Amino acid sequence: MQKKSFYKEGSFNAQIILGAIAIAMIGVSIFLTNHYFGVKFPTNISESSTLCNFNSFFNCDTTTNSPASNIAGVPISLFGALIGAFLMLGFVFKNEEIEGTNHLILLVNGAGCLLLFLYSIFALGGLCPMCTVYYILSWAALFIFHKNSSHRFVGLKTIAIYIAVTAVASGATWNTVNNKEKQITQIADSLLDQYWKLPNLGKPATDSEFRIASSAGKFDDAPLQLTFFSDFQCPACKALSDNSHAIARKYQGKINIQYMYYPLDHNCNPKMQRPLHTLACQAAYLATCLPSKFEKVHDDIFNNQSSLTMDWLTNYAKRENVLECVQSPETKKKVQEIIARAEPFNISSTPTMLVNGVKIEGVLPLNQLYIILDDILAKAK
Repeated sequence: MQKKSFYKEGSFNAQIILGAIAIAMIGVSIFLTNHYFGVKFPTNISESSTLCNFNSFFNCDTTTNSPASNIAGVPISLFGALIGAFLMLGFVFKNEEIEGTNHLILLVNGAGCLLLFLYSIFALGGLCPMCTVYYILSWAALFIFHKNSSHRFVGLKTIAIYIAVTAVASGATWNTVNNKEKQITQIADSLLDQYWKLPNLGKPATDSEFRIASSAGKFDDAPLQLTFFSDFQCPACKALSDNSHAIARKYQGKINIQYMYYPLDHNCNPKMQRPLHTLACQAAYLATCLPSKFEKVHDDIFNNQSSLTMDWLTNYAKRENVLECVQSPETKKKVQEIIARAEPFNISSTPTMLVNGVKIEGVLPLNQLYIILDDILAKAK
């Protein structure tokens, strides 16, 4: 029986569709690669990417900050772009070995996308929207190929070429990553110039009783004063929370970090007009009712963010004997009073922090934040 070749004999419509899918795979992968570098190595102190971050579930940053986002520092989205390019290569050469090899690559890629999809759902508790678009494109390409091509033969020469191209592209990207890491210290002057030119907005009129780090009883008495406006269901806020421990250790005895509730939840935040993080207010109520244990409650909530439920919060409150407090209208009123403290600072997204009065949106990499904090300390002396 004669084998059916998609590239040579496939219908015009199917070829157009696959070509469009391949181009889309390349485009989505390039976007994700740029997003990876934007998150890992931002060049602007006020840079905040929201295009791919819709809410706590559909959020690209959650995936970007996960171990699955890269292999030895090389973003896996690079391989998505290469697969799209390999598919387009088949239209140029119409070679049976390339067709059979592409079929195998699409099978492996489709299985990999399924694993990443399940990992995102069950391990990360959310989906990267653009990653999901890539998954759908990959499965669609596999379906078209499987239906229209009977070539399964893998060409060793083609595989060798693909491996070589992948190795060169990965090596170049790895080198770029290393260079960007080295450039972090080189951009110190630019970073500090940006920071000191930003307006100093001061601090909230009322200090928060909730501290993540406390080296001085009075908030103003510490040379380093950080205020976090944060949401317990915000993935980027979790990244900042994770970083806060390293910050507190590095600047022990010199830093105060206060936490201000700013839940993106219409249940207690009057600025929210629609449901978004529907457990963020409840989480804030729980933390409010345990002020002496705030650091632990703060960490426990963020550590369980991906699996946070009303039952989890209720059971936690019961164990700590504060369920009545959590359900009290006075507690909601107290949280809303803290939310209102954000008003003078025009908070529009979380996390937002005040670094000695200077407003910074999003999460700066630790090494960049250290540059700023070190300079503040140096000037204070």
